[in-house]
Amino acid sequence: MNRITLMFLATLLGAAVSSPAQVRAGSRSPRGPVSATVPQRVDQPVRHASGRRAGQHQQGHWETRCEQVLVPGYWSEEHVPATYGWIYSLCGHREWGIVDRGGCRRVWVPDRWETRSHRVWVAGC
Repeated sequence: MNRITLMFLATLLGAAVSSPAQVRAGSRSPRGPVSATVPQRVDQPVRHASGRRAGQHQQGHWETRCEQVLVPGYWSEEHVPATYGWIYSLCGHREWGIVDRGGCRRVWVPDRWETRSHRVWVAGC
């Protein structure tokens, strides 16, 4: 295809994508339709998990409950930085250098008990 045909097809595709899906009847201007309408949707009232409607008040209160949880042990890798200090060279001269290169090491973190809390709704009478 030539360049003009491709430009014409791209213009048509752009016009088709940007045109509104629904047009209000009788709303014409010299340039064509000016606004689009969205169909109204009738929903059922919102209900909560307890079965009551939204907006209705239910007696009760929030409580914070704590429980002990055993967290099992695991291996952890921790970074150990390099250690610098005064060292002696092979010739016997004292100079500043790396004493320990550092790196990563594996450390065992033992089992431990944790207290975890969460909020619970307690319904009243």
